[in-house]
Amino acid sequence: MRHFCAIVTCAVLAIALTGCSDATKKTFGLEANPPDAFDVGTQAPLSLPPELGQLPPPNPGQPRPQQVDAAQSGADAIDPGNAITPAPRAAATPGEQALLAQAGPTPPAGIRAAVNQDALVASKPPGFVAKLMGTAPATAPTVDAGAEQQRLQENEALGQPVTDGATPQTTNQSPGLMTRFLNIF
Repeated sequence: MRHFCAIVTCAVLAIALTGCSDATKKTFGLEANPPDAFDVGTQAPLSLPPELGQLPPPNPGQPRPQQVDAAQSGADAIDPGNAITPAPRAAATPGEQALLAQAGPTPPAGIRAAVNQDALVASKPPGFVAKLMGTAPATAPTVDAGAEQQRLQENEALGQPVTDGATPQTTNQSPGLMTRFLNIF
């Protein structure tokens, strides 16, 4: 009986301990305690000059000239003036200009906002009534791979460009319950 009570007590304590707060979990070592990324400072990389004779004489007690003050770099990072003022951009290199020329025309202003809005609307699941009535927003049609392959092979056999003909598309949207019921009559 004592053995059974000990097992039950351990099980109850284990279940109760899993529901404890985050501080209690960290205290008992049940949750990882990673180092704070903001407490970690970076050291300047070591580098040697081409000739060691060119080294300046050391100045004891002076800060290292290549070391950045962590407090100042943190203040610079959260300064609103740095966030608002864009960094000066150097002129595009010939390689960048060639790449941009091959990429095509510049997209219209606000295209990112339009794409994000479309993705937000498309990702929302239809409501109960929309499912029932079959009036959910239409999903974007997808290309029917088999029919498209056949169309491309026919165009190649006839010597026509691949852009001739309509691209066969399919949609996965099924009619709603009410539409299926009304189609019976």
